Order: sequence, then structure tokens, then C-alpha cells
Amino acid sequence: MDAPSKYPAVALNHGQIMAVYVLSRVKVSGTNSRRSNAASRPFSPVTVACLVLVMALLSIPCGSFATPGSVENGAALYMVHCVQCHGPGGKGDGTAAQYLPRRPRDFTEGLYKIKTSPPTTMLSRDEDIYYSITKGMSIAGMPPWEKVLTDKQRWDLVAYLKSLSDLYDDEPNPEPLDLGGRIPPSPDSVKRGNRAYFKLLCHECHGETGQGPSIKKLRDDYGDRIWPRDLTRTDTFIGPATPDAIYTRITNGIPLTPMPAHVKNPNNDQLEDLRWDIANYIVWRAAEAQKLRRERMLKIVGASLVILGAGMIFFRRRNARA
Repeated sequence: MDAPSKYPAVALNHGQIMAVYVLSRVKVSGTNSRRSNAASRPFSPVTVACLVLVMALLSIPCGSFATPGSVENGAALYMVHCVQCHGPGGKGDGTAAQYLPRRPRDFTEGLYKIKTSPPTTMLSRDEDIYYSITKGMSIAGMPPWEKVLTDKQRWDLVAYLKSLSDLYDDEPNPEPLDLGGRIPPSPDSVKRGNRAYFKLLCHECHGETGQGPSIKKLRDDYGDRIWPRDLTRTDTFIGPATPDAIYTRITNGIPLTPMPAHVKNPNNDQLEDLRWDIANYIVWRAAEAQKLRRERMLKIVGASLVILGAGMIFFRRRNARA
């Protein structure tokens, strides 16, 4: 067994390594003079510029330099953090699975609810799997791991999870869905989106106001009962609540759920504008519902304070009489 070193191990990121290199190339003016004179001399403009560059490089986080994940490291991390729910083979049959509100993902299928690739492929992008690990899915009982695992560790997990499914064997990371036809949010787009919401039958699952109830009894691909998302509560969304993200989910659907892809023909997409308008409508509808909830809460708090104040006055007068 090797003797422990008296110096602690230090892991440098790419920016820090570059910074050390820059420092090694800097020559402070006056280094050939006496030490006392050199110490009193100011840095040259070149030295100052180099020091500024060094500080900038040191501030760059490791995650700014993407590196391929390690399957071996990801496997070790999986057995520590993921096996309890997803099982040793990644089939979603961990010992804690029965206690969760939703069945954990079966990674051997290679399908993920977050998918920002085009509808012409079944594969999710590496960034989608990374996002799912980072942000978690609170509605399904999966916690976010961004405060627990480092950026590199999460990418290692991405590599390992992909290795569990043959769908990803020798397949390149898909390109992202083209969002070039984006329609900016506007009152007109919201009105069109409201009409398109009913035209594409979104109300049959999400309700006329986006809050349910569904007129259908829905089940996921595992046969488990599933309820449509309340579109007025963005904190329960699977993924971000931006127009781009909602448009992407409407386009691709959500794999393993009854939420279908709303693309009839990818090569002649006649529903693109409708999907953008619906996305803008949902964002607007959620914001309006949030505003109403906030106003209602303020009224409740205000009424409670009035009642509390009246009660205090009543008891003070009663105690004064006694």
C-alpha cells in the first residue's frame, strides 16, 4: 500500500490548467534586479493583463467544457444513487419502486419523457437525459440531483443509462428539434391558440380550462392509471414551462403516456403554427391562473388579519373590564 502523500490531491478544471500555464509564462518586471527593488515596482501592463486573464479563466466552471461521460464511473454512481428505485438492471424494479407515486423509468427501453429531438427519431438527446437527472421529476417522486452530483458525474450517469438500452448502440446524439418557425407570444397568438386547443382536442384530456377534469380514463404504457397535467400549474410540468419547451412536448408527445405526438407528416408539417399558438396560449393561461390564485390568497390573508385583529381587540376589552 502506498504511503499517503503529505500534499492534498487537487483536481484542476480546464480553465485552471490554462491559468497555471499563463502564470508560468508571465515575467514580472524587475525580476533581474534586487529583491527589494523588484518588490516595490508595479506590474507592467502586460503582467496586469495576464493576471486579469488568469482570474477570468479561474472563474470558468468545469461544466463549461463538455466532456464525454464515463460508463464505468456512471455504473458506480448508479449503484449508489439510483438502484434503490430503478433496480440493479435499470428495469424500474428497485426495492423502493412500490412506494413511489409513479413507476420508475425502465432504462432498458431507452425511452424518456423529456425528448427534444425531432419526431422522426425515438431517441432522446443526451441533454434530455442530463436534464432529467439534474432537475428530477417531483411529480413522479424523483428528486433533483444538481446539488448532490457534480456536472461530470451527471454526464457519467447519462453515458451509463444509454448503455442499458440497445436503442443507443452506435447511434450519434440526435440533432435538436428545429424551432426556427417560432411564433412570438402575442394577444393574437393566444386567441388562435385557444381555438387550436379545442381543434386538436386538447380539452378532452386537460379540460376546457386546462385544469381538468379529463373525460377519458387514461393509462400509461404499463397499464397504470394516469391523470393529465393541470396546465395552469407549471410547477408540475415535465420539463420547462417555456413556449419552446411546451411546443416541443406538443410536437413529440410524451413517450410511454397517452399524450400523442401532434405531427401528421414531418415532411409536410401543417400543424406547426397551431402548436406554437397552443404553446403561447398555455403559457398565458398558466400566468393568468397564477395571478388569480395569488389574488385569492391575498384576500384570504387580508380577511384572516382582520379577524385576528378584531379578536385581539375583543379580548383586550374583555380583560380590561375584568
